[in-house]
Amino acid sequence: MMQLNTFADKRMKILYALSFMARGIVQVWAKNETNVVLSHTSTFSALVGLLADIERTFSNPDWERAACTQLHTLKMTIGMMADKYTARFEMLAGRTGFNEVALEDAFFQGLPQSILFKVYSQTSLPSGLDNWKTVVHNLD
Repeated sequence: MMQLNTFADKRMKILYALSFMARGIVQVWAKNETNVVLSHTSTFSALVGLLADIERTFSNPDWERAACTQLHTLKMTIGMMADKYTARFEMLAGRTGFNEVALEDAFFQGLPQSILFKVYSQTSLPSGLDNWKTVVHNLD
């Protein structure tokens, strides 16, 4: 693997990074950017400029809404361990802006009936999201 400091200049670093974009719509975008860099008309003065433009061009403009949608559709499926469900849930939850009650509800909604039945058959129900996570983890 090449190290970034082995390139002759910043332009070569940018061209090297663009060379890895070889499929789909990103390939067309990368070819256009490569032509701009080769013609010395690029606005990128460093690799970080290219990376920022990639982020602007290809990232989701509404991360929070996308995370909310993904959180609402997240389900703990048969064979999925509680740790995996909880990790995915926490990754999405941190992007949503939901309050604790909404997060608890979303966590609860993603659990399979078999887990919910086990939780509800206990002598007391968990209170709060952290307690729900603990109970589900212990049932796994």
